[in-house]
Amino acid sequence: MTHPSLHDLLRQQFPNADIDSNRPNLMVGDLAEWDSLAHFNFLMRIEDAYGVRFDMEEMSELKGLEGIAASLAAKGLKI
Repeated sequence: MTHPSLHDLLRQQFPNADIDSNRPNLMVGDLAEWDSLAHFNFLMRIEDAYGVRFDMEEMSELKGLEGIAASLAAKGLKI
């Protein structure tokens, strides 16, 4: 199964934002729209797209795309 990239999911979450795919570690706050509530919704979008669940501790620690990618890799997913 092919999954969308994290940057693609970020573009879906924030369709009006200018998202640079060359920045591998975009983080909460890097986009004006990316606040804590939007981040929670972004993590839920990732869960749906990848068929995984983040526990509450993970959610509190995952602040950027590199950390999210590492967490997905630890769950056995190739992104």
